[in-house]
Amino acid sequence: MPMSAVAAAGAPTPTLIYLPFRAMAETTRMLFAYGRIEYKDEAVWGRVFYDRRQNMDFPWGKTPVLQVPGYRTIAQSGALSRYAAKCAGIYPEDPIEGALSDSIYELGQELCTINPLVNCFVGQQFENVRKDYFSSVLPLALMQLEVELTRAQAASGGTPFFGGFSPTHGDFNVFHHLDNAMLLEPDVLHNRHHLEVWYATMRKIPQLKEYLEKRPTLNGIGEDPGLEEETVSGSHSEAHRAKLGSKMDFGTSRSPKNRSRPDE
Repeated sequence: MPMSAVAAAGAPTPTLIYLPFRAMAETTRMLFAYGRIEYKDEAVWGRVFYDRRQNMDFPWGKTPVLQVPGYRTIAQSGALSRYAAKCAGIYPEDPIEGALSDSIYELGQELCTINPLVNCFVGQQFENVRKDYFSSVLPLALMQLEVELTRAQAASGGTPFFGGFSPTHGDFNVFHHLDNAMLLEPDVLHNRHHLEVWYATMRKIPQLKEYLEKRPTLNGIGEDPGLEEETVSGSHSEAHRAKLGSKMDFGTSRSPKNRSRPDE
């Protein structure tokens, strides 16, 4: 049996370390949320990130990484997502089903240009990459995803997800990248009926819905992108938003010219 959330509950609490972006660690966060797996989320930025990378704290010199007490640091977003999926009990036990879910996951990885597009790029670079992504990259991927989703549903008797009756890590990774794309083009799925229904079904998953409602908001896309976190002051129910860069110690300015790529 895959590692379940119950089994994972007795394990040491892992720490997820990443830049303050909604990018390569987001699928892992969603999977942890789905499985209600406790973890710590640590943002690194600027001089702190640079010094820790120079100190070889991050395997391969990149984040995200996952630190589990008593074990070596785990690197690479795909490895982190698969670990989280196994902790949540949704990584397929059958090798064929696992490979099929992996193939969906990897297609999501091929859509990753959307991550720096919404988190980093500004000005003319933003406009150029946006035009290419939405005219060349995404349309072909959406066509392929629509075909594979209908095949998966036909093979499983009409179940709603790529992975069958319940979502797997592949579903979550594709969801993340399409969700980021919809920050720029909200109607990107309007002519892809099966994908549109699948996306809406994913958003209704209680654990994912709760996570999406609570996570920081990504604002300033294309101009001064940054995550903003909703906070409540005192007894007042009215919330305000504060730039994470000013609230958390990243060691440097959050100006776009200083922002690193999400895959670093």
